[in-house]
Amino acid sequence: MNEVDPAALLADLDADQHRAVTCESSLVAVIAGAGSGKTRVLTRRAAYRIATETADARHTLVLTFTREAAGELRRRLAGMGVNDQITAGTFHSISNQLLRQRWADLDQAPRTVVDDRARIIGGLRAFTDRASAADLPSVVDAIGVASSRGLTPRAYVRAVRNNELRSLHDPEFVADVLSAYTEEKRQRRIVDLDDLIALTIDAAERDETFADALRWRFRHVLVDEAQDLNPLQHRFLDVLRTGRDDLYLVGDPAQAIYGFTGSDPALLTDVADRFPGVEVIRLPVNHRCTPQVVEIGRVVLAGAEVDTAIESARGDGPTVRVSAHDDEAAESAAVARAIAADDPTRLRSGQVAVLARTHATLAPVRAALQAAGLPLRTRVDGAGTELGPLLDEAYRLREQDSLRRWIRDQHLAAEGDDDPRTTVALAANDFLRTHPTGDGVAFRAWVSATDPFGTARPGVELLTFHAAKGREWHTVHLVGCETSLVPHRSATTAALKAEEARLFYVSVTRATDRLTVHWSERRNGYQRRRTPLLDGFEPGEPVVLPPPPELVGTQPSPRESTLDRLRTWRADAARANGLLPDALVTDHVLSLIATHRPSSPDELDQLTGLGAITSRRLFHGIDRALQSH
Repeated sequence: MNEVDPAALLADLDADQHRAVTCESSLVAVIAGAGSGKTRVLTRRAAYRIATETADARHTLVLTFTREAAGELRRRLAGMGVNDQITAGTFHSISNQLLRQRWADLDQAPRTVVDDRARIIGGLRAFTDRASAADLPSVVDAIGVASSRGLTPRAYVRAVRNNELRSLHDPEFVADVLSAYTEEKRQRRIVDLDDLIALTIDAAERDETFADALRWRFRHVLVDEAQDLNPLQHRFLDVLRTGRDDLYLVGDPAQAIYGFTGSDPALLTDVADRFPGVEVIRLPVNHRCTPQVVEIGRVVLAGAEVDTAIESARGDGPTVRVSAHDDEAAESAAVARAIAADDPTRLRSGQVAVLARTHATLAPVRAALQAAGLPLRTRVDGAGTELGPLLDEAYRLREQDSLRRWIRDQHLAAEGDDDPRTTVALAANDFLRTHPTGDGVAFRAWVSATDPFGTARPGVELLTFHAAKGREWHTVHLVGCETSLVPHRSATTAALKAEEARLFYVSVTRATDRLTVHWSERRNGYQRRRTPLLDGFEPGEPVVLPPPPELVGTQPSPRESTLDRLRTWRADAARANGLLPDALVTDHVLSLIATHRPSSPDELDQLTGLGAITSRRLFHGIDRALQSH
């Protein structure tokens, strides 16, 4: 690790974030509300402990739920000066690494890993003899829930009959499919992603030497999005536990929206029972949303049995609007008119989104926006573009050395700096500078998270509530916010209804400033009512006070003014690329830029290590921010 000043890691944290990063306890659960800086706290905690020598980077493990999150975390840590000795990855990828090493040590042939349950299950007679293709997604989900909970076929049947699980199908049928699927994997010597975790747990429970090796290697464990943990992942954490727990959980029970995958937010809300002696720290300040958006979020969560003690650090904002429409056609037309009348710079900078509970609800909105000539956000590095085929080649490479060889071959074959092969090869080089052990899969996640080619064409984004998690926009329109959709008609139990409330909460808190909630009195010919999740909310009535004095910044110094301009540039550029601001450039890098004021793309690259392509792409906007007065 480079020399890192621990004080610099704390400089821009609020009081609660500061406590979460610096607390002396080694067993900590951080309950981080929407917009409270969850990822910032997690990365600062890891960097701070390494900087203060209370943790060893070589023995630190950070567990995430997506490759993109793991890549982003490594990128942020690198931006803080933390080297690549930290291990960061998904539960599945870490388990895969451990198992492959174990199989090699035991001179056993590695299993083939498959990540497409649907393709295998859809071909099983146990499924095809009793169901249709339309049933496949829900059956696959049911198998996933059983796997994530470590249930045998008979245990799954008992859980459904005891109302511990909900099933859209006869549990005996699901159990038969699960049995056939398990046997198919055994005969073909293949494993799926959940099997990787289960096999790692089984090996550790059977072989104490293997378990001790894991605990020696991973002495400091941090977990992102802990509200999404399922029982199998909790068992994985149990395997790593020693007599003195060194575990840091960060999550928000109010944003637990993946029950269909087997996750259980109670594992976080009841953390004090599961981990006696844990220090629970709450981050109650939302730095993202206006008080008006925070207020509607509180109303939505009223029936979700979640602590909603959160306040906004921002000043007063626009009133949240709730708009009723005759039908879906009128709703779509109204959304298109509102967006067309909005500030055009928001469209150009990707600051507007339309969110819905289902993809089908978005279809008429998409048509209305296109008819109005409004741009929709697209990417131009996919199939049919000059970069697409080259990226597909790189993504298929599974070994680090093969990716390096491929980069060399592209440079040799390229015909100048403007050749697409040069462009992709330089980006891959930038990737390997910060991810030296990365392969094609990790490169794909990095490209998706950072958009190194500037290929995202800005415009209105249309996403489902689930897909919008982790994102933010200045202006958000929520459509279809009526009975049957919000909450969804499939939510027939108290637990499912509570999850629907949490999902709606996630959607409303994607708006930083302007939020409009739309609903239709008729949809698809059927009568509807406004979602009951808004009962008790009256737009415009609450008088919102200014943020508490301790949350209001002091008069900025000249350097802070430069930082403010850089943060404004970063926010606009991140929205245009569909990223969170820290995913584009970290606070640490912004501080370096504000202090040293690079005057060329090369100086920016040398100062920050962003890479040649990224530095060239970002320099113009950074330079304008530095020169503004």
